[in-house]
Order: sequence, then structure tokens, then C-alpha cells
Amino acid sequence: MMFYIFRWEMVNKVIFYMWWLIGFICVLSSYTNQGSAPVLFWLTMTFLAMDVFFAAIRFLFVCLLLVACCFCLPFIIAFLCYISREGPASEADIISLPKFKFKVSGGDVEQPDNRACRMIPVRNNGPDFSTERAIQIEDADCCICLCHYEEGEQLHLLPCNHHFHSTCIVKWLRVKASCPLCKGLVAPNE
Repeated sequence: MMFYIFRWEMVNKVIFYMWWLIGFICVLSSYTNQGSAPVLFWLTMTFLAMDVFFAAIRFLFVCLLLVACCFCLPFIIAFLCYISREGPASEADIISLPKFKFKVSGGDVEQPDNRACRMIPVRNNGPDFSTERAIQIEDADCCICLCHYEEGEQLHLLPCNHHFHSTCIVKWLRVKASCPLCKGLVAPNE
């Protein structure tokens, strides 16, 4: 359907431009016969001059846009990539992330939805991360490797409260210093 609309629009434009060209030629050929209706002749010439003027302005604007896209766009893209580039997280930032052990309690094998999942803190987390955290069963997976957490696996918690397998997030943070989900920085105070 859209193709037919586009085709009829193109046919309409071609007819319009042909009619405009025929009218322009007729007016210029009747330049010698302007004695019968001089006001109408000059009004027609004014409208034709305005058409030519706006067509020239449109053509120059399109040329300017093409030149800007060809020459300026690569520099703008390179500049944006340069300022948005972030390096890897420091080893001190990676080591300071709180660590937890994943534990599943309750529920049957037949009813896995009744299970409770908890993140139990490891001893060296410090006072801020010394409490257990409950997570829902549907959130008990690593968004980097797309695997479910298994009993006893070690997890890291980022400052944005997203959790991942320790091995997965350490590999990620050695490339980029931000959370893979929300792009929050690992060390936002720097």
C-alpha cells in the first residue's frame, strides 16, 4: 500500500514540475506580448522568480547538509566516542566490592517457586554489607553469562545493587568500569 502511495506522489511531482516548466516557457515566450495584461504578466513573473529563489535556497541547503554529513559527522562521532570512553575499573575498586554466597532454602524439587533465595555475606565485607539479602527466584541469575545461580556460588554486589557471579563481573570490570545493566559507575565518587 505504501509503495502505491509513494508512486502516485512521485507521479504528482513529475506532473507538477512539467506543468511549471511549460508555464515558465509560455510566460517567457509571451514577454513580447505583455501589452494586453501587464499586471498579470508581472505577477506571474514575480511568482516564478520566488519559485526559482526558493528552489535555489532548497538546493543550497541540501548541498550544505551533504557537505556537513560528509565532513563533520565523522569528527562529531569520534569526539563523542572519545568523551564517552571509559576505561577499566581499578583493582582496588574490584577488590572493595562486597562478596556474598548464594543460598537456596525451602521449597521442593517439584515446586521451585516456593524456594527462598538469599545472599549471605562473606566475612570481609565490612559493616555496611554484613546483613543477608533476600532475592527473588526470578532474579537469581547472572545477566552476564545468563546462568542461574547455584548453591554456594560467590556473588559480587555493585553499588547500584545489581549482583553477578564473581568471575563474570570481575572479567567485565577489567574492561569497563560500569554496571552491565544500568551503566552506573563502580566508583561513582571519582
